[in-house]
Amino acid sequence: MINADRALRIILGAVPPPGRETVDLRDASGRTAAEHIVADRDIPPFRNSSMDGYAVRHAELKGASPGRPVTLTVAGESSAGNPFTGRMGKGEAIRIMTGGKLPSGADAVVPVEKTNEKSPRAVTFDAPARKGDFVRLPGEDIPRGHRVIAKGELLTPYHAGILAATGHAKVRVSVRPRVGILATGDELVGPGRTPGEGKIRNSSSYALLGLVKEAGARARLLGIVRDRKKSIRKKIREGLAFDVLLMTGGVSVGAHDYVGEALRRAGVDIRFWRVNIRPGSPLLFGVADGTLVFGLPGNPVSTAVTFLQFVRPALGKMLGRNDLFPVRVRAFTDEPLRVKDGKKSYMRGIVREENGVLRVKTTGSQSSGVMTSLLRANCLILIPEGTVAVSGGSPVEIEFLNDPF
Repeated sequence: MINADRALRIILGAVPPPGRETVDLRDASGRTAAEHIVADRDIPPFRNSSMDGYAVRHAELKGASPGRPVTLTVAGESSAGNPFTGRMGKGEAIRIMTGGKLPSGADAVVPVEKTNEKSPRAVTFDAPARKGDFVRLPGEDIPRGHRVIAKGELLTPYHAGILAATGHAKVRVSVRPRVGILATGDELVGPGRTPGEGKIRNSSSYALLGLVKEAGARARLLGIVRDRKKSIRKKIREGLAFDVLLMTGGVSVGAHDYVGEALRRAGVDIRFWRVNIRPGSPLLFGVADGTLVFGLPGNPVSTAVTFLQFVRPALGKMLGRNDLFPVRVRAFTDEPLRVKDGKKSYMRGIVREENGVLRVKTTGSQSSGVMTSLLRANCLILIPEGTVAVSGGSPVEIEFLNDPF
């Protein structure tokens, strides 16, 4: 049995470099940038107004006050996409809309609500303006040549907007790994069936399906295989056509746990079996012709936790992601915590903020068969290997599962 850190090093050391492909910008969200992306021009590309109002020379409004207002002639209009093409003369103002290009000769904008429109051709000001007021400068948001997206970043809809603004109709991204998900066990039936005596519905495959997609990879369910050596070997051969094969169940030490033997006979090089963690100790990992193979424990919580701690970082590295791990922070536990055997433990927890301090409590039962412990949780409480008890009020490390607030 090895510890969690060594197990993770072995897994990440076996990950092949990511492939690359070019996709249309419309398909970029949710993908991983495979190269640095730089701006081809200044954003904004020209001086423009941040308000509806009037473009002016600030010097002409010097000394303006309610008692001594200054009136300028409205010589034209500049709106987004329709700029004023002439040069603003002395004693003139240009009506301007938000996003409109600042006319030549102007150096400030006065919002419309701070003016008095005498007529369509005249506007009065009763306060001075400062040079640069409400003017957006070229490159103020993004200067030309600036790196706007780093290689390894997850592309969001906001990134797609930046890509469009910087002239990228297509983008190079990492190829998404193909993940096959295979459940094993005589006890399993599909979710649409009524379980018979001694049977349960296959829940872990569907949780894994969502987790794999959330991690940015492609997933395919390979069904359920019964606890028969020949059947398991046949399905393993099918699964080895994928970049990653996830198997659930059959990796412990029971009389019908055949997965390890079947994997070896299928040519999988088993790198480790069993990790000093709770839940998920029977975790198995191997490699066959570039396919990463994970034997995940069958209990639903064990399946999810081992995926989050070991499979998700591997998928992240296959995608070339910069950040392989979720945020971990310190919180203070509301209750004493106990670990039976000193294994590194991942307790399901609920974290909240109180007076600027993070406090955490467990979701209740930490049995690996209690699926609702994950449903209620917004974090995992990480108990280091060798620790058997944590007193109430002590600091602990937590890992966010989602936004806790």
